[in-house]
Amino acid sequence: MSAETVEELEWAKEELAKLRRTVRSCQLATVSVRGKPLSSYAPVYVDADGDFFVYVSAMAKHYVHLKKSGCASVSLIEDESLAEELFARKRVTAECVATLVPRDSEEWIQGMEGLERRHGETVGFLRGLLDFDLFRLSPTEGRLVLGFGKAYRVFGHGLSEVAYLGGGGHKSSK
Repeated sequence: MSAETVEELEWAKEELAKLRRTVRSCQLATVSVRGKPLSSYAPVYVDADGDFFVYVSAMAKHYVHLKKSGCASVSLIEDESLAEELFARKRVTAECVATLVPRDSEEWIQGMEGLERRHGETVGFLRGLLDFDLFRLSPTEGRLVLGFGKAYRVFGHGLSEVAYLGGGGHKSSK
């Protein structure tokens, strides 16, 4: 692998880390047991292992989807006001395994503390509501887009690996 390739892949990893640090909510795609898709969002905390944590009300449709299907797709997307180009906003989308975190377990306490550090005192209030539950969304594979012609496959534990996406780039009719 050339030094230029290594440098670009390291840059992509840094941009992925920046998205995880700066984007405070995720786009959340779920599916019902009947195969009906749903798009929503939730405030998110990303832990050191790259798992996403969302605290979801049982009244939300995506709560039931997460609990019954055990799968979701999560996207972190660059803020529109910061994007150089709206058609090529920086983003990562990951396929995830969804797991309900048992209330008051060590993982629940750590996840809730992470959410509270990231989102403030509202989480402290919501923490006591018993119709909310914490879900861990563990990514298995995804796509990282950092601009036109800059799409990558992300994979491995916590999406720690980055590789070029095949396909040879965009094609034009002109």
